Amino acid sequence: MSTYLSTAELKARVHLGKEVEQWLSYEQEAEYSFIRWLSIGKDRSQFTITYFESLDEGDQDFHDVHEFSVLDPEDAPYGVTHEFYSVEDALSFAAEAYGASADKFVAGGMIYTEYAKHLLQPRS
Repeated sequence: MSTYLSTAELKARVHLGKEVEQWLSYEQEAEYSFIRWLSIGKDRSQFTITYFESLDEGDQDFHDVHEFSVLDPEDAPYGVTHEFYSVEDALSFAAEAYGASADKFVAGGMIYTEYAKHLLQPRS
């Protein structure tokens, strides 16, 4: 069983007011590392994308990326949010602006599983 949502599942969940999330990448800078991820949800009649760049504060025992500090204090604590009139527009923007892939979304609250996978990857 895949942890990733099909496009139909993704759209249905968002239309029902449930968030979906996607791990985007891990980035290493000279003095710190951070992760990029986003969520798509529904706020009244509009659909939102919230993009996060969070300091990589986790380890083998702590995977809750929702608790990580955002990289830019101006975005604290909620990331950068964009609003759209349709899920399709939100998905298109997520792909174009952030490199998201429609087949890599997980249910809201499950982004920690993607972070755990990242921790298992060898670092160069």
